[in-house]
Amino acid sequence: MSKEKPSYDAARIEPSRQAAWAERGDFEAPPPPEPGQTPVYVKASSPFTSGNLHMGHVRDYTIGDAYARFRRARGDAVLLGFGFDAFGLPAELAAIERQELPAEWVRQCGERMLDQMKRLGYSFDYDRVFYSSDEGQYRWTQWLFLTLLEMGMIYREDATVDWCDTCQTTLASIQVEDGTCWRCHNEVRLIRRPTWFLKITDYLEENDANTEKLQNWDELALATQRYILGRSDGLEVELEGDGGTLTVFSPHRGALVRASFVLLSPRHPDLDVWVTAADAHAELEQMRSGGWERSARDARAVPVVDTGSSLTGLDGSELPVLVSPLVDARFGPTAVLGIPAIDEADREIAARIERVEWVEPEGEEAADDDGGDVAPAAPVAAAREAKRYRANDFSISRQRAWGTPIPVIHCDACGAVPVPVSDLPVVLPRDLMPRAEGNPLAERPDFVDVECPSCGGTAKRETDTLDCHFDALFLWVPAAVPPADRAEQMFTHPDLREWLPAERLVAGGDSGSFVFDQRVVTKALRDHGEFAFMADGEPFAGCLFHEMVIADGRKMSKHLGNVVNPDELVERYGADTVRLAVLYAAGPAKTLNWSDGALRFANRFLRNLWTYSHDRFAVLDEIPHDPEAAADTEHMRDRLRKWCENGLERITADTAELQLHKSIRNITRLFERIQDFEKRVVKRRGQLDRADAEAQVAALVLLAQALAPFAPHAAEEILLACGRPDGVELATAWPEAAKIPVSAESAAPAS
Repeated sequence: MSKEKPSYDAARIEPSRQAAWAERGDFEAPPPPEPGQTPVYVKASSPFTSGNLHMGHVRDYTIGDAYARFRRARGDAVLLGFGFDAFGLPAELAAIERQELPAEWVRQCGERMLDQMKRLGYSFDYDRVFYSSDEGQYRWTQWLFLTLLEMGMIYREDATVDWCDTCQTTLASIQVEDGTCWRCHNEVRLIRRPTWFLKITDYLEENDANTEKLQNWDELALATQRYILGRSDGLEVELEGDGGTLTVFSPHRGALVRASFVLLSPRHPDLDVWVTAADAHAELEQMRSGGWERSARDARAVPVVDTGSSLTGLDGSELPVLVSPLVDARFGPTAVLGIPAIDEADREIAARIERVEWVEPEGEEAADDDGGDVAPAAPVAAAREAKRYRANDFSISRQRAWGTPIPVIHCDACGAVPVPVSDLPVVLPRDLMPRAEGNPLAERPDFVDVECPSCGGTAKRETDTLDCHFDALFLWVPAAVPPADRAEQMFTHPDLREWLPAERLVAGGDSGSFVFDQRVVTKALRDHGEFAFMADGEPFAGCLFHEMVIADGRKMSKHLGNVVNPDELVERYGADTVRLAVLYAAGPAKTLNWSDGALRFANRFLRNLWTYSHDRFAVLDEIPHDPEAAADTEHMRDRLRKWCENGLERITADTAELQLHKSIRNITRLFERIQDFEKRVVKRRGQLDRADAEAQVAALVLLAQALAPFAPHAAEEILLACGRPDGVELATAWPEAAKIPVSAESAAPAS
């Protein structure tokens, strides 16, 4: 009698499997690896706790989870780490809108998002989940601030910074996208105010050199690092002028003598030396204090100030010295030669300044905006090879309430005094209710009024908080430390030597700036001693950046009405269908234009595989064995094994390289091969022999094992139904094609 064949019901299967995984402790971080076992730390991105999971999160975590499950199945010791980036504007503004305490809003969001993750079957070690807004976590953010302050990598100065009037806070330059705020997308302007900065310039060259040596980084990830670095190669030369000697740079190697002016960054350290015109001081102050709106840095609209000073060019001509933030956008806080004959941006500036004289080129003398030479030129003996980086120190203090308190106390007698490490954490009041404008921290005497740690006099706490970008500088560390040990050993726990650097980071393509600065801080902590065991100072041995998920060819947004709710998809189709669809629809490097077509494909495949497998498992014991028939089809079984070998080889290679869309395609092709095997045998013999059926069942088991990282619930249920006592073990092991029986003698006797 045939066995009962259950139908595919994701709503029944998936909760059952998830409960079994939790009971077995399948995803708990393993102890230090045994000899010969590879430690694999897969780091997923840390989401803002500002709502629910969206489809971008689903894409991110499905990729990371599938890779982690694959590495577990291969026998590696795997930690899939996760934590929430819980401070910052997104959570604060959402709490203001709902008139809730940010701490309570974060808690609600975190619980909801974790529930969504478990429902999707993600194999995080949930006991290691953390929130950046927890006191035990941001104590170490404050420790990092003090450590970098001691190293000279954090400083405070009255500086020109980007300001968003809508969000009522300063922004780092990387948070300004085409002249607008990264969060609200409204205009950003420049203002002058005391600001805390993170100094990254000391490590730019090492980040640059290491980028070319990084292994297992996909091209999108590498491209973002190069873009953020903003390296320009060229020549630099010393020029004499009214204010003395100035080092100037140009990427146009063969055209230095064609310069018509010199352009200074408003952040150049020697700027004031060169400002001699009376009205120039007023214009610069206007630029610094916010009189200029932050444009898209178009050379036709960006502010330009004539300092009144001049330098002597290489050909003896007079070069007016101008100031513009356009320099920062291209080369960082430096001085560059303006060569309008070959540079379009320089040409736009030259047209606006009366003192600049130049002749517009014609024919072959036309501009070459890529930095090439317009004509052969004699080498400049005084010039030397040089490079400039657009990446630069950035502001880390914000005038908002929901953030890590900066551990500094301001004393009239002693100045800015660091809080002693023994007094950490400086606790953010949990009952603080932020407002749309102003910083309520400044109005809390219980927070602000303190004694100076240095002289004991009356003093005030710093009321700016750290931007969440600073919190993220070490968000890849906590998951690698047992929760019970984080209070004392966040950066010194012996397990860190096993798990770091993380074997793979999986994150969205917009995470490049976070990763760049995490690389800088890792090098700093290497030099400080905590991470001395990572000689190259790289936090991630491998990195995959994926593109965003869109719908109808446009970015998903509520006002466009094209947002896809993952909960609704899971409710309708099941988690495995959603996971397969996300992976199948596009490779990581391509934007995923979401459609129901991928869902229908994934659901149809799972249902077909489920039904086909259960049908074959149910009748296996009833199929008789005929040695003569089995001998006649042995070559077909041999072909089936080769199909399995070739298919598994491709699936394994694609999954190892995180080309999971290819893995899914090869899995579906292998299923077609298994079905084709049966059709060929039936066409030749009229029916399967027991040897053929056992080979086919073995191939289906192999297929389900290969499917397990991608659709783990359905795959495990199929393996449990195959009739073998080691079903659970099969579900957590990578398959071997050699186990496909070919010889007729391997057929079990008929029941």
